[in-house]
Amino acid sequence: MGIKILKPGLFTTVQDKGRFGYQHLGFSGSGAMDQFSYNLGRKLIGNSGPSLEFTIIGPTLTFTQANTFVITGGQFNAKLNDINISNNNVLLANKGDVLEFGPAIKGARGYIFFGHPLDIEMVAGSYSTHTRSKIGGFNGRALKKDDHIQVVQNSNFKVNLGKTSDYDAIEQDNIIHIIEGPQVNAFSHEKRKTLVESVYKISDQSDRMGYRLIGDNIPPDNGADIISEPVGLGSIQVPNDGNPIILLNDKQTVGGYTKIATVSQLDLKKLAQFKPGDVIQFKWISVDEANAMLKNFNQQFEEKLESVTKAPIFNMHSMRATSKKLAKLIEEEK
Repeated sequence: MGIKILKPGLFTTVQDKGRFGYQHLGFSGSGAMDQFSYNLGRKLIGNSGPSLEFTIIGPTLTFTQANTFVITGGQFNAKLNDINISNNNVLLANKGDVLEFGPAIKGARGYIFFGHPLDIEMVAGSYSTHTRSKIGGFNGRALKKDDHIQVVQNSNFKVNLGKTSDYDAIEQDNIIHIIEGPQVNAFSHEKRKTLVESVYKISDQSDRMGYRLIGDNIPPDNGADIISEPVGLGSIQVPNDGNPIILLNDKQTVGGYTKIATVSQLDLKKLAQFKPGDVIQFKWISVDEANAMLKNFNQQFEEKLESVTKAPIFNMHSMRATSKKLAKLIEEEK
């Protein structure tokens, strides 16, 4: 018993925090693109089970047993049995209930967590799916229609019912902060300036491996080919055509192209909520500035996570809706 996929949505996969310690063997980290939305969802649902991550178009699924769930990340006009529901609220679904998502309203990626967590086997210490190597998650692939995922029974699955958070995963601007990359000197001062003075559009040829950008070309001065070396998450590599590519969670572990910059760790969550057609603008900052921004945000975010446990907020509208459903069920059993 668990959930059955009626419509898979667009690239719906099982994800957790990621797979660490195996890049030297050629396995990328994978994991949730928006780590902050992932961490919030796990805190609200109250267990360490994996999530479903979906992109631009969410899935439709039915519950084959009663369960609690919470949605985090972008806004997708979610409905439970045709009734609108909102993000960051732990809700109850009964056996046979249908959870449905429309196209993204704001953002690009959403996450679903379950009180009875998904029964997924760990591979190399992670539940995360990496589709190119066909490991992790549900059969190493994105979900398909009629997939039935079992859950792990959890006697405390209702303990966080009604808990909510005011965290908003959607940023108010499109500025992506970057620090100098390992081959920044392969680019002239003018090209480094062009990178931050231009507006770049995320192309349709973008996915969890990387965002290909459309805008002013900035080819390296003496060719893009270098001896292959490890590449970091958020690296901006520039091949000979001069079109930047931002490497993301499912990236290759080594690369042989010049890297002009690296996206700050904090702004990776912002990137995760951009979709093809969206435009971004880069801004140079120092390593110290990037670390300070991350430290400040982490402190505020940790306070939100801590409040879920120590000073929880409850969505009374959700609780009333659940109470009415329970009352109706009790009445029908009389």
